[in-house]
Amino acid sequence: MSKVKTGVIGTGHLGKFHARVLSELPQSDFKFVVDIDEKTGREFAEKYNVEFIKDFREIVGKVDAVVIATPTILHYEIAKFFLENNIHVLVEKPITVKIEQGEELIKLAETNNLKFQVGHIERFNPAFVSLKKHCKGAQFIKTSRLSPFTGRSVDIDVVLDLMIHDIDLVLNLANSKVKRVTVKGSKVLTEKTDIGFALIEFENGCLAELSVSRVSEDRDRSIRVFDNTAYYSANLNNRSLKKVYYKGNEIVSEEIEVINKDQLEAEDGAFLDAIINNTAVPVNGEDGVKALKLTKTISEMIEKKEWFREF
Repeated sequence: MSKVKTGVIGTGHLGKFHARVLSELPQSDFKFVVDIDEKTGREFAEKYNVEFIKDFREIVGKVDAVVIATPTILHYEIAKFFLENNIHVLVEKPITVKIEQGEELIKLAETNNLKFQVGHIERFNPAFVSLKKHCKGAQFIKTSRLSPFTGRSVDIDVVLDLMIHDIDLVLNLANSKVKRVTVKGSKVLTEKTDIGFALIEFENGCLAELSVSRVSEDRDRSIRVFDNTAYYSANLNNRSLKKVYYKGNEIVSEEIEVINKDQLEAEDGAFLDAIINNTAVPVNGEDGVKALKLTKTISEMIEKKEWFREF
């Protein structure tokens, strides 16, 4: 297979970007835009010279793979349908609403020998890619994800909205089971938690401190990591990485090379490459479920004012 016949399901905030990327990637033979909103769907279909379809079921047999960028509540139903019909799936994060739904999709993909990727796009942030390449054996991780209030996604709390990104990154870096979690959070402008904090201890001794806010004056997306030899500071906004370490008796600070790439192109491209080459996807269903489990745990703990839990 030299090119993958693709379709985008949903043309909302993220779907429209996926449509652009799939129209440009050399691995993609972009065929369909699917959306229940006919006006918006037709607009993007015409823009990229592809066919518009209102019902996602109608593209079975006409595509090899789909990107699902609908509201989360629809992820399970749509992903299940395509996996049952032998079509590869990339579904936006979070994987599903319920953990058991995500687990069912994983089994279905395995049974049908299909690629199933979850859209945790920060894995493809050039600064994180470089950090992952250089940092070996994280001992302490500190993440910060702060943004001004936008009014978007106020139907969910800030943990499910924003912290889930860093939870996935931390789980990937720590590469260990969670031992205990301490949390704190508060409501500021909405009826849901707007500011959150989590301290995660892992069985291998790694410690991670995560801070998140959607009511901050400043915008900050950063991750700092100590391993056995150095301190790394990655700015996920401007895509830079700094390393601080001892060289002889001197403390050396140096900028580490970051290869700047479009994150969404890297994400969708990796999905299509996995299909073409029959290799593993970089962010699989298990990763998506692990991130969802811990995210939901932290969210529920804050809501119930259960500040500490052993695992």
